[in-house]
Amino acid sequence: MKKSEIKVILDKFRWHPEYDLRNVLIRYLDRPKGYSVISGDQIREIGHAFIYTESSAIPHHRVIEISYCGKTVWKKLINSGELADRDDGEKQA
Repeated sequence: MKKSEIKVILDKFRWHPEYDLRNVLIRYLDRPKGYSVISGDQIREIGHAFIYTESSAIPHHRVIEISYCGKTVWKKLINSGELADRDDGEKQA
């Protein structure tokens, strides 16, 4: 089984001594609310298909963006090859 790219990124921030998972923000599609954000200190477990918090399980396919210390380190591509929607509804190339 191929490791999820999201799991690899989050594991690096969790286990590498130069990083701190608490500095991570994850933006995801939260149905039916729209977009939500969690911080790394809310993460209890990083699975192969889900990110687990105290109160929910977030599927990796709903993750839109991962940032570290305010800098985007991963952003989901949509089918047309464009980056996922920004908060203002525009698409990035």
